[in-house]
Amino acid sequence: MKLKTWKGYNLLDLILISLGLITVITTGILFQSKWYIIVSTTLGLLCVFTQAKGKIATQFIGVVYFVFYIFISYKEQLYGEAILYLTIMLPMYIYGVIHWLANRDKKDNVVIVRSNLSKKEWVCSSVAFIFVSVGVFFLLKALNTAQLVVSTLSFISMLPAVYLLIRRCKWNQVGFLVNDFIVPILWLILVIEGSLYILPLCIYHIFQITYDVYGLIEWIKLEKKQKTSSIVKDEIGE
Repeated sequence: MKLKTWKGYNLLDLILISLGLITVITTGILFQSKWYIIVSTTLGLLCVFTQAKGKIATQFIGVVYFVFYIFISYKEQLYGEAILYLTIMLPMYIYGVIHWLANRDKKDNVVIVRSNLSKKEWVCSSVAFIFVSVGVFFLLKALNTAQLVVSTLSFISMLPAVYLLIRRCKWNQVGFLVNDFIVPILWLILVIEGSLYILPLCIYHIFQITYDVYGLIEWIKLEKKQKTSSIVKDEIGE
């Protein structure tokens, strides 16, 4: 069932995103969350869901969401998290805006999905991730970052996921799923310590897991559709 006013979305899509938004906003109000936490979780849900559908809008929403995430991390004294997202993640997402706009299906305003990366790109990116991961650990340690191990794992699991996303590879959803089980620990510890206003960030990640599983299915379907309609050519050598 297609919604005429929401091209590319169906009734299930509307139900999934509505449940997420209503839950985090209601939780935020009940636990007196600060306004920027409610805005951040709302943007996060919209970003992840439009990402699951391969919509170009996700890159623009993602840039704004990361700005809020950096601000919240700073406010909660997770300085390493704030610095890394400001210097690495945000620029990657800005690049993603440019790359996705240059590789989109204008008819449905969705990204042109890549089945995979080339072997050369996999090797080069993997080596780069290893070096960056080691550097991140020592940087966070030098900054006396709270929850050092979890913060390090959070970032290094997010890095390849975002990279695969901006490179339009469908396996980005698997990367985000791994990250979905690590990041919430950062915020859950704060909730356990008494910061109940952080709760929407924990609940947000429950919906993110759902959306990322849904997104993997949707990206596979989108790839098949694009190949059938000859929108894309073999890009393995890109």
